[in-house]
Amino acid sequence: MAHADAKRQEKHKSPLEFLTTSLGGCLGSLGGKSATGCEVGDAFVIEDTTNVKFPREIAVPGYTEPLVILGTGYREKFFLKIYAAAFYVDCSIGVDTMRWSEKVGIETFDASSVFVSIFKAPVVKSLSIILIRDVDGKTFVKALDDIIARQIKKPSAEEEQGLSTFQKTFLGRSLKQGITVYLTWLEPSRLLISISGNQDPCQVDAEITSATVNYALYDGFFGSSPVSPTLRSSTAQLLEAILTK
Repeated sequence: MAHADAKRQEKHKSPLEFLTTSLGGCLGSLGGKSATGCEVGDAFVIEDTTNVKFPREIAVPGYTEPLVILGTGYREKFFLKIYAAAFYVDCSIGVDTMRWSEKVGIETFDASSVFVSIFKAPVVKSLSIILIRDVDGKTFVKALDDIIARQIKKPSAEEEQGLSTFQKTFLGRSLKQGITVYLTWLEPSRLLISISGNQDPCQVDAEITSATVNYALYDGFFGSSPVSPTLRSSTAQLLEAILTK
C-alpha cells in the first residue's frame, strides 16, 4: 500500500521537481518518469519511442567539464525511425535560474527565442545522435545537408569549407546501428564532431569553424521546423520548468 502511495506521489511531481531530482549525477537521482516523457533510472534516461538509453551525464572530447541531459527525442523519415537523440548542456548551470540568467541571458521563458539564446551563449552544448538502423555515410550527409540548406542558400567560401569538412567526415563511412554521433558546440564558431561505436566519445573526428554553418545545423534541430519535434518539445518543457520556477 505504501509502495502504491509512493508511486502516485511520484506521478504527480511537477516537471521541475522531476528535473531537479532526476537529471544528471550532479542533480541527484530518482526512478520513474521524467518531465520529458522518458523513463529515468540511476544513470540513464530512456527515450520512450525507440527505447534507446542515454547517459544522464557525459564527457565530450575538447571540454573538461561534464554535460547534463535536458531532453530526448527521435527522427522519423517515411514512417521509419532513423535515430534517437539527446541534448546536453554544461552541468554547471544545471537548474539554477540565476546561472541561466547570467550565462545564457535568459530570465523568462520564450519558446520562440530560447534556443537562439542558448546557441549564442558561452555555454557548451552537445547533441548525441544514436542510430537505430544502419545508414550509409552518403545518406547521413544528405539528410544533414538538407537541414543546413534551409539557412544557407549560396554558401560563402568559409561556409563551403565548413560544408566540405562536414561531408568528408561522413562520406565513405558505414554508420551501423548503435553508432553515436556527437555534435558539440564549444562556441558558435566551433563545432566538434565525434563518431563513436559506443556512448563514450574519445576523440574529435572533425571541427567546423563557420558560425553560420554551425547555427544552420543547430537550427535544424531547435528552430521553428525541427527534424525531431519530440527532441525540441522535450527540451523546451524542461527549460520552461527551469525558467518559470
